[in-house]
Amino acid sequence: MERLLEQFTPENYFIQLNINKTTEKVFGHVEITGVPHQDKIRLHAKNLKITEVEIDGEKSAFNLLDDELTIARKNNTNSKVKIAVKYTFILSKNMNGCYLSTYECQEEGEKKPHLERLVSTQFESHYARECFPCIDEPEAKATFDLKIITPDTEDTIISNMPAKEDRVLEYESVNPDIDPSKGVNIDTKVKKKIVTFETTPRMSTYLLAFCIGRFHKKSKTSAKGIKVTTYCTLNHPATCLTYANDVATKSLDFYSEKFGKYPLEKLDQVAIPDFEAGAMENWGLVTYRESCLLIDKESTHENREYVSTVIAHELAHQWFGNLVTMKWWDNLWLNESFANMMQYVCVDAIYPSYKIFEDFYTGECFAALSRDCLPGVQAVQQEVNDPEEIATLFDGAIVYAKGARLMLWLYRLLGEKNFYQGMRDYFKAHAYSNTSGDDLWAAMQPYADFDVKKFMDTWILQPGYPVITDENQQRFLITGATDDTKWEIPEVTDDMSGHYLINLASDEFADKMAHFSKLSLEQKLRLFIDRIFLAKTSLVSSASLLDLPPKFKKEKNYRIWEMISGVFGNIKLFYSPEDEDYDDLLKYVAQTIEEQKDRLGLVTREGDSDDEIKLRALIIANSYFCKDKEVNKALAKMYKKNLAELDPEMRQAIMRAKMRETDEKVFSDFVDMYKKEHSPEIKEDLLYVLASTKDHGKDLAKLLKKPEVVRPQDHIYLLAFMLRNYYTHQLAFDWILENWDYVKQLTGDKMLEDYIKVLASSIKTKEESDKYNDFVAPMLNDPALRRAIDVSKGEIASRMRLIALDKEDVHRHLKELI
Repeated sequence: MERLLEQFTPENYFIQLNINKTTEKVFGHVEITGVPHQDKIRLHAKNLKITEVEIDGEKSAFNLLDDELTIARKNNTNSKVKIAVKYTFILSKNMNGCYLSTYECQEEGEKKPHLERLVSTQFESHYARECFPCIDEPEAKATFDLKIITPDTEDTIISNMPAKEDRVLEYESVNPDIDPSKGVNIDTKVKKKIVTFETTPRMSTYLLAFCIGRFHKKSKTSAKGIKVTTYCTLNHPATCLTYANDVATKSLDFYSEKFGKYPLEKLDQVAIPDFEAGAMENWGLVTYRESCLLIDKESTHENREYVSTVIAHELAHQWFGNLVTMKWWDNLWLNESFANMMQYVCVDAIYPSYKIFEDFYTGECFAALSRDCLPGVQAVQQEVNDPEEIATLFDGAIVYAKGARLMLWLYRLLGEKNFYQGMRDYFKAHAYSNTSGDDLWAAMQPYADFDVKKFMDTWILQPGYPVITDENQQRFLITGATDDTKWEIPEVTDDMSGHYLINLASDEFADKMAHFSKLSLEQKLRLFIDRIFLAKTSLVSSASLLDLPPKFKKEKNYRIWEMISGVFGNIKLFYSPEDEDYDDLLKYVAQTIEEQKDRLGLVTREGDSDDEIKLRALIIANSYFCKDKEVNKALAKMYKKNLAELDPEMRQAIMRAKMRETDEKVFSDFVDMYKKEHSPEIKEDLLYVLASTKDHGKDLAKLLKKPEVVRPQDHIYLLAFMLRNYYTHQLAFDWILENWDYVKQLTGDKMLEDYIKVLASSIKTKEESDKYNDFVAPMLNDPALRRAIDVSKGEIASRMRLIALDKEDVHRHLKELI
């Protein structure tokens, strides 16, 4: 793929943006200093209206075509030039580029809420070009000088760097920047807020960021002297910022100790109402989805853990990705795999009571195994041959989860001291520049007694993983097929380090089960996880999984029960509520969980351990599946209309119970609550509970076309919840097929393939499979969707094959057990 950096090397950008949130119009002026290498200069520019171009003060001819601005040069020497471009654009609404975000806010003294507006940016992976003409490639590092002008003088304006000047200019104008529909006022007093920021370090375009709006904030200085400030919109209390600010200060100090001094003077964090991803690591100004940053008294223990890992992930990027950046997007894992691994290392160090690595084993490792066994799946390092393919690289299960597991494996093989010394050498050698994987392996090699590059290349450059049988390896594929791929494995261990499955002989498996209590937690989890995946093929029968859960009725460890629930999930694949013997499955699950249900009860108790708090919620969720009338009735009695008064740990269970008891009335109440609720956590609970309806599927489906109710960022979650619900599945399935053009318009290109994945994951019948294949056929040549479609076809075929082969045995054996 052609790189524009080859024909022009930028050194500095001066960017001036005059932004009006009301008219949604932006007047831009950029001056780019750099060195040209060809007769014409080409810059990335998308959705920009170019009005004037100058080179070294002289007007120049230009052409804007296919998202590229081509500028003619009179002097064809390779000496440094200054390009000046004037342009305009409209604020984006799709959460990419420079975009508008809105929310309702009712301030003191107001009788009703008003619409509040803010502006934020999302430039990763290649959306800076939607804000200013540039070489929008990670290797095209430069320094940035930013100046922002806005008529909203009460707004706070923040960017990567501290403000150099922050002032309000008042003057009279015959043509102020007002809404043109209201005409032109003569001799009108105009106020403009003008903020100029300090020059950034040398960095990639995708890391530039700014936010404009009115915010609450909380500040704290870390032990290493870095000022950390966390912001939220006015419809949230400032108290919800305290936890996030504390996590950030502790994380920065941890990373500074391990990797070297944090390179900037300050760090800001901002919660944005409309945000496509979870968070974005912009250097010195990290932006977040509200649910990934804000913690208050309504937050669950589990959500506190989650928010801490998100923050730790983004702050790891201040070194991995920001200080040292991959040369091109095929090495995205240099950013994401390391940050994903380090988030657990960091949180484990600053909050050891969380036992956060247990989340890593049952979450990240499980997700990586689930996707990496599908034919056609991408490798951790994947070539990019088309700009549209860039968005497809952000595969959470591969680049993030699998990559993180591989990095943890390397971390353990090297040892903590050697790993950190290698990383410090890497950052010192490549600060403010770009690298590939080989640069990292070279930094680690002096501290290893094995060939780091040879070991890691087999895992990073190849998709998939092996199953180990009697010390022999072969690729594990969900289809039951295999190939001749081989991987470097220094030593097969039965902890959670290695990215492989161990296929134990029957007597070996029986022996481990007999001595289960003597195994470490990692060994226990691997035993369960390996068995669950092996049962997806002919290596282990699905029916044999049924023997596992009853053996652990007395088990009190939450993580073991997560695996037991994973077994339940595998078995549910073979049942449908319309099956005559469906009640057998409900009875089997109820019998398995009964002892823990009685032990834990339905109410959070003083002195409960973290494990007990999380396990109670999991057991009750399984009780809900079993249609336990007694539990449902007791939970429904706990319901209060003020959801903030409910025990956060039990809130979702109580709401679901209330929905099941009085669906007709509560559904509409919950919709109204959802519209008005500001707490991101309660809002998520409401959406999940609404999607569990049995009788209001059509009313629920109407929300899919109401972005003013369900924000575009949450749209896919509503669809996913509906697809998992037996009673709304068909509605959701048909809706996607009939409204694909709407989905494409609504969502950004990063999220589009997620709809393909979510839809494919729900298909269990030949009829739906055939409809799906017809639906995706016209998209097979779309580089942004091609891989997701190819992988999903194998996934669907394997699932249907497994159901056909094992369903009868599963039903028969389950009857024998109850």
